[in-house]
Amino acid sequence: MKKQNQKQKTRLKGPSERSSAQTFQEITYREIFLADHRDEEHHEYSRLTLCFSDKGPHLLEDVFTPGWSAGNYGGGTVRTDLPKGFYIGQTPETFAEHFGERFREQIRQNAELAAFLDEANRRQGR
Repeated sequence: MKKQNQKQKTRLKGPSERSSAQTFQEITYREIFLADHRDEEHHEYSRLTLCFSDKGPHLLEDVFTPGWSAGNYGGGTVRTDLPKGFYIGQTPETFAEHFGERFREQIRQNAELAAFLDEANRRQGR
């Protein structure tokens, strides 16, 4: 276990991590599912995930939608990079205000996000 206020050094131990580093792929250390939304009218499903990786924190919005022909699915992923420490001083309520109405209530009630923000703010003395 690492002690509080002590920086943790990361070593690439496994072959997959070494391979990722050699091919410039990103290594994601933690993901927090934030919210999802299903739009029945447009047959679309969206999912928001907060990610922490070796390249920094970011949001991923995955959108899935059926294509024009049978068995064909479309969609995409939008990545939004976040500044380091973006979460300091945030609560689930204030964090949710950065998102569209369709995601806000789920983000406000997200227990994993609340625990993460509480711990982060506690470590910052807030």
